Amino acid sequence: MKYGIGIDTGGTFTDSVIVDFSERRLVSKAKALTTKQDLRIGIKNSLAALDNSLFPEVKLVSLSTTLATNSVVEGKGSRVGLIIAVPDENSFKLPANVPAEEVAVIRGAHDLGGSETAPLDSDAARKAVRRMKDRVDAFAVSGYFSIYNAAHELQLKELIAAECAHPVVCGHELSSGVGMVERAVTAALNASLLPVIGELLDAVMHIMAENNIHAPLMVVRGDGSLISEKSARSRPVETVLSGPAASVIGACWLTGLSDAVVVDMGGTTSDIGVISGAIPAASENGAVVGGWRTRVRSIDMWTAGLGGDSRILVKSADEIHIGPRRVVPLSLASSQCPALNDALKSLAATQGPALKGLDLDFFMLVKMPTFAVGKYERLMLEALAGKVLHRADIEMISGPSVNLDQFVKLGFVAEVSFTPTDLLHVKGTLDLWDRAACEEAMKFYANKTGLDREQLIALLLDKIIEKLKFNIAAKSLEEEGIALPARESRELIDSLLRLGCNGGIAASFKLNRPLVAVGAPVKAYFPRVASDLGAQLVVPEHAEVANATGAVTGRVTAMAQVFVRPLRPVGFAVVAAGEHKVFDDVEPAIIYAEQLARTTAERQAAETGGKNLETTVHTEEKSAPLASGWGKTIFLELKMTAMSIGQPYV
Repeated sequence: MKYGIGIDTGGTFTDSVIVDFSERRLVSKAKALTTKQDLRIGIKNSLAALDNSLFPEVKLVSLSTTLATNSVVEGKGSRVGLIIAVPDENSFKLPANVPAEEVAVIRGAHDLGGSETAPLDSDAARKAVRRMKDRVDAFAVSGYFSIYNAAHELQLKELIAAECAHPVVCGHELSSGVGMVERAVTAALNASLLPVIGELLDAVMHIMAENNIHAPLMVVRGDGSLISEKSARSRPVETVLSGPAASVIGACWLTGLSDAVVVDMGGTTSDIGVISGAIPAASENGAVVGGWRTRVRSIDMWTAGLGGDSRILVKSADEIHIGPRRVVPLSLASSQCPALNDALKSLAATQGPALKGLDLDFFMLVKMPTFAVGKYERLMLEALAGKVLHRADIEMISGPSVNLDQFVKLGFVAEVSFTPTDLLHVKGTLDLWDRAACEEAMKFYANKTGLDREQLIALLLDKIIEKLKFNIAAKSLEEEGIALPARESRELIDSLLRLGCNGGIAASFKLNRPLVAVGAPVKAYFPRVASDLGAQLVVPEHAEVANATGAVTGRVTAMAQVFVRPLRPVGFAVVAAGEHKVFDDVEPAIIYAEQLARTTAERQAAETGGKNLETTVHTEEKSAPLASGWGKTIFLELKMTAMSIGQPYV
């Protein structure tokens, strides 16, 4: 294999690279704006800026993206109907904030051995589907102990298919880990992401065809491994944290470091991971995204809602909020719609008490919705076409009853405001778009805070750097087994990091691993961040396209788990989602379980695009001490975990 193309479609930029595998070097790179109204435009523009003379020799195209992560964080995607089967629907309480528009809890359960303990209530399920089907776009189903017997989830899938044509996602298809609520959340998020990732993959394949690139398309998963385009379409939730995972893989490849703290500062988030012994640390409990614990296998990332496009909201000199909401930078919006500058000048000229109720709260149209909208909603959308308007102006046009923020949540309208990207334009370290718009915004905030321009710039930079320092410190402490769950603990660490050297006490924090910073804006912040944390800073060449580099330099992996459990009064069961086999003795059960785990992992790796597979099996035994008898134990469970790793199939 000679060349591979890596593509990263982020919230702001679409990056692409060509990597020469034989010489292990990056030979071409490009950036273009991500165009949410039509992703193909941004991808096409990025690829067009590469050395297209190499396209005929390209043997692999691989994609990383923050779109899944951002969609979860921002609450975008399909409307989902979630059906959960439990032992007793009357006593089971589901958390109120599950990511689904409609939820039904019905009776049906299995036990640890995969035996049915409560039959599935098909009538209740059918009623739920009929109630939901016109209100949702997709279904997710999760059964009690479905990882040991998936029969109820499969029955629900068939039942839904008989009632409507909506896609159905089963919890056992996505995870073999315990935790029914987490599997249900994972399934619901997967269902919501189906159109988000599907649109992206369609765009990439369309551009590949236009450029006569005839190569397999793969996608980066949250653990940094690659899966085929087909697998990514059906399991889009596995691409959550795809972008950050690719950045860690890319940072390893670009620096050659085997031990480091990696920070990827993107448009929406700053993602922090640790490399130890050339292996990115993996999350044992599944990724946490948008406040939800999932069962998605991922690189153990600490995600902070701070990026180049995070909203900076200045209420006063003492009340400044940065993130986590992502917005379109004023500099970018003004370069596309110069009339925004006039609105900003008007705000900047405001004086006195009127300032208190004003914010840089603008909006622009991304795309028109395909569903029917009301009269006043249409007035709002038509008014936004080709313009950037303040919230107050929009309310005058459409009235206060139109839910503008809901259209933002659904991705049809984008919020426009002041961001760290705009701050760097004011500071003069960035010159991408309209600096004049940023200067007007700075005048507005200077009036609001009573600070002069230089004081305000310094204050905002300090806030960003303090937030970066805190999150890097918190992640590093977590790696040492020191978690910061309590608010008081977080506030203490934050306060210690803010201490200067002129008071009665000083505190210091030193990173023993190099700090690798990747992403477009890192040179503006990380020299100070690294200095304050006593760290060696490494900003590799091509740091601004680390995600795209990591997208094409990863490998294919698959994991399968099989359990051996004792039966009463005698015998042993080999249990997996699609397997329940009984043995009289433990030895043949263990042999069968190991072979099943191995073949399942290898089959899944091959199905997701891997070849030349190497498979290892890890065994973990659980036992408990007997109530009487010194040193004697009773066998509870044997878990076989098989991991199959291979090269992308090209």
